[in-house]
Amino acid sequence: MKNLFVYLPCYNEEENIGALIEKWLGQEENLKELGYKLIVTVIDDKSTDGTGVTAERYAKEYPCVFLFTHKKNRNLGGGLRSAFALFLRNGKEGDLCALMDGDNTHDPKYCCDMIKKAEAGADCVIASRYRPGAEVIGVPKNRLFLSDCAKLVYKIILGVKNVNDYTCGYRIYKYGIIKKADEVYGEGFIKTKNFSCMMEALYKLDRVGAVFDEVPFVLRYDMKKGASKIKIIRTASDSLYLAVKLRLTLKKYRENENGKE
Repeated sequence: MKNLFVYLPCYNEEENIGALIEKWLGQEENLKELGYKLIVTVIDDKSTDGTGVTAERYAKEYPCVFLFTHKKNRNLGGGLRSAFALFLRNGKEGDLCALMDGDNTHDPKYCCDMIKKAEAGADCVIASRYRPGAEVIGVPKNRLFLSDCAKLVYKIILGVKNVNDYTCGYRIYKYGIIKKADEVYGEGFIKTKNFSCMMEALYKLDRVGAVFDEVPFVLRYDMKKGASKIKIIRTASDSLYLAVKLRLTLKKYRENENGKE
């Protein structure tokens, strides 16, 4: 049986992480039918609340749940680096890695459709807010406007085939494409610390020849408890700067190329 490694980067998500873990546990039988064993790892980014305590409680009760704790706060980029490192260490060819925000705004129920896309040939499958049938609930209008603008800007600057949603953190990755990115970029794969790391990972995977696909999903921001940790204007400006920098400086890496960044 293949493995689906689920990684949930968290910082102060005590109010949300338990409900999210339970939703993943609710998908265990569906995943077994597809031939996958569920393994959930909460990546606690040195939270100051009870996130780690809650995750540890689930880990003691359920053999498929684990806790990985950062000794110092490393932001989302650090969570992404830890997730990929754990995936490469514990996974194998044929395994999949699912990543999503730890704030309970993403529903695991879309994972089966995403897996089917991966098995059909995609190296990275994105839960997209910009596919027919997608919906966004509970997001402030100013954030919706910025997200829509970002979508257009990224498509113009980066132009990754089959991608409409460059920033959503809910994705499934194949082991092979993460291994290839690690071989090409090494420690330089994910350099960004903030939320822009999702766009950085996507574009760098494209440069090593990744095939992308998307499935529509419903973003339930109304399910999140607690204040948002995203600094909207700062994140938008940082992301735009990074998009331009990546487009101007990254070389194309394809199947038969071995280059260094």
